[in-house]
Amino acid sequence: MTKKEVLDRIRQAKTAHKRWMSYAKALHMGIAVDKNAIPVIETDCSFGKWYYGDAQVFSKLESFKAIEEPHTMLHNKYMEIYKLRKEPLKTGFFTSEKAAKRKKEAQLDVMMEQLFQISNLLMEALSHFEEDIENMSEIEVQRMVG
Repeated sequence: MTKKEVLDRIRQAKTAHKRWMSYAKALHMGIAVDKNAIPVIETDCSFGKWYYGDAQVFSKLESFKAIEEPHTMLHNKYMEIYKLRKEPLKTGFFTSEKAAKRKKEAQLDVMMEQLFQISNLLMEALSHFEEDIENMSEIEVQRMVG
């Protein structure tokens, strides 16, 4: 893996993340989304497969380690949003369907705001990792890659 290939992979991850966030926004708005928007665990997304696979050669870099937590948090929060969106409304003797819908939408709004905050943390972490790789020589990258 060359320095250019590593940088390309990081940039692809950033682009894929932006696309993934557009799926999350669509889901939040109640728009039907394709199978790419179905939540998966962080090791099963295309970035996760790379991060927990070939990219582990960079695991000694703090900027690389800093990606894991927001990446995991992002997947967990999206799973919560997905489950709540799919959950039937909870109505009862004292709760009308309209009130239940408002409550659910308010919960989803809060969760989406949290998702955006986590997304920003992930993008920052990816940018720091990208900067670290950019600042390395090809030889330094090759030493890490083996």
